[in-house]
Amino acid sequence: MGLFFAWAIGESIIVYRWVKAKAPPAPGALLLPTGLFLGLAILSEYQPARSTATAFAYAVDLAILLQVVGKQPAQATGWPPPKIPATQIWPGGSGSATGGGSGSSAGLHIPSVQGSAISETQQAGGFLRGVIQQAFGKPFGA
Repeated sequence: MGLFFAWAIGESIIVYRWVKAKAPPAPGALLLPTGLFLGLAILSEYQPARSTATAFAYAVDLAILLQVVGKQPAQATGWPPPKIPATQIWPGGSGSATGGGSGSSAGLHIPSVQGSAISETQQAGGFLRGVIQQAFGKPFGA
């Protein structure tokens, strides 16, 4: 039971640090300490090492606490993320509408096929090119 409480105390200290930074904890920030405590729990299955593993777990909690107490969080969390415009499908895209035909949707231009020889494959290719251009901010194949 000692390792469980050591794990819970350590995780709560880490969550407190992230809340103090006004951001939700990143999954990786909780995953690494959980893996460490899981390893200590496996080690503590060996009876002679149980007290050493438990003492080490509380020492880790103390080290985490000493890193957090009295310090302002220095990391840039990027939280909350910036708003995405309504004309942009992917974050980091160009957000400018290309305008055009009757099939224009969310800033993507899909050519009209009325009276033209554009096949469905070419139309889908144009749509995919537009999606890739929106996602990466550069023309497809450039």
